[in-house]
Amino acid sequence: MRIGTTRIASLLPVWTLALLVSLVAVPAAAADPLTVTVFTDKATYQRGEQALITMEVKNTSALPVTTSYSTSQKYDFTARDANGTAVWTWSYGKSFGSGTSKTFAAGETLVIQETWAFTDDAGSGVFDGTFSITGTFLGNYLGRSGTKTGTQNVDLFTPDPLQVTFATDKASYSKLSGAPAALTLTVTNVATYAVTIDFQNGQSFDFSAKSSSGTTVWTWSNGQTFDPAPVQVVLAPGESLQYTGSWALKNNSGSSVADGNYTLGGTFLGQYYGAIQPKSGEKVVRVYTLF
Repeated sequence: MRIGTTRIASLLPVWTLALLVSLVAVPAAAADPLTVTVFTDKATYQRGEQALITMEVKNTSALPVTTSYSTSQKYDFTARDANGTAVWTWSYGKSFGSGTSKTFAAGETLVIQETWAFTDDAGSGVFDGTFSITGTFLGNYLGRSGTKTGTQNVDLFTPDPLQVTFATDKASYSKLSGAPAALTLTVTNVATYAVTIDFQNGQSFDFSAKSSSGTTVWTWSNGQTFDPAPVQVVLAPGESLQYTGSWALKNNSGSSVADGNYTLGGTFLGQYYGAIQPKSGEKVVRVYTLF
């Protein structure tokens, strides 16, 4: 069957276009020449230690890369708590000069190190937990693809810095003598750093007496009133707080307790990092009328 010349001519442009499309290679996306890695010297820290944070920015290409910055600040670090809230930023409160630039030679690695003392931007210690530390490289350059960041998770924990001891002046007490039991509660900071202690009100401790059945028959604070305003105390390393009181061998109603064994205890009411509740001490004593 013969096809007319006009028909062939009308089909040629379509064939030509299809051929050209098939022959044109689609250019690959340019690879980002810089990589950013962030890591810390440890994964877990005790309170009082500082995290050493390292950011490495490497030119992985075979050509130099020139980066520019809107100010003299080239990087930043941020720590976020388990809720994702930023608690610390390295640049907070800092001032920076005018813009600058830096050229990375082929294969060059820029190493940046800063420390975080596990405090927030206000200078207060953060609570124990897991934190996500992100390092951000602020350079602008040809071939950049998205935000240049790296992240490392770290954990902070606080060994209990306060040691509590409780003591009585004797192991047994005679109701006939009328002499009360002398009670002493001592709280010592055994850490190498100062501990900030918060009290909900003016009461910082309490004493109690329990019968052999476990029933509380007396509390030192019973009937007392305390200033409702919160109180804060800073205990230096090695420093102690000492609280004293006495038990007249009577219950909260003012009646003499029955003969028998009683567990006397002192409780420290301060709240602080690393607290292991309850912070108290106990001692069993004998109360008697006649031997």
